[in-house]
Amino acid sequence: MDASPPPVSPPQEQVAPEATQAPAAADRGYEVELGGQASYLSGPIRGGTNPFGAGFGAHVGLAFTGGLYLGVTALDFLGGKDVDLSYRALLVGVDVGYAFPFHVFGDALFTLRPQIGLGDAAVYVTDPSLLQADVVTSASGSSSSSSDTTVVNNVYLRPGLTAMLSSGGHFVALDGGVLVVPGIAYGGADPSTWISYGLEAQLGFRF
Repeated sequence: MDASPPPVSPPQEQVAPEATQAPAAADRGYEVELGGQASYLSGPIRGGTNPFGAGFGAHVGLAFTGGLYLGVTALDFLGGKDVDLSYRALLVGVDVGYAFPFHVFGDALFTLRPQIGLGDAAVYVTDPSLLQADVVTSASGSSSSSSDTTVVNNVYLRPGLTAMLSSGGHFVALDGGVLVVPGIAYGGADPSTWISYGLEAQLGFRF
């Protein structure tokens, strides 16, 4: 009687789970950073109306595995008012930084990121008197100014330091920095350099 063991079927090849998943941030070499921002900038002229003050905005960027950060930021400031004149400002620009991460607990990271921003500062000056129609009379009728707001654009530099705590795809951050607007001039005044100091809170996602 034949006592040979029954044939054993060859093991089936199994597909590693990671082969069917999207590449992780470490595999693709970068993370996408998307966040909302609440900011405050001091007045650039002592005793003058602050065109910045409280501001709100957002940023999107790429945080590369090697530490490099590249992003785009937009911040809209509520500004201030002086008698009849109102001031506000909008900053739109790019940010370049370098991150120094530290493991703190679990998968949480504490990151220090020095960075510098470069972009356009648009300052809006609203003067209701511009709408007063000292009307030009002609055969075709009359016309007057259609806007009471003057916009002045100038380049800005914004060096700063961001302290970030991230975990599980979320992050909170605090940023301190200086805003420099060189050679800005409006309203017939001589060009001057604006320097403002600010703090900013951020909340968002990294994926």
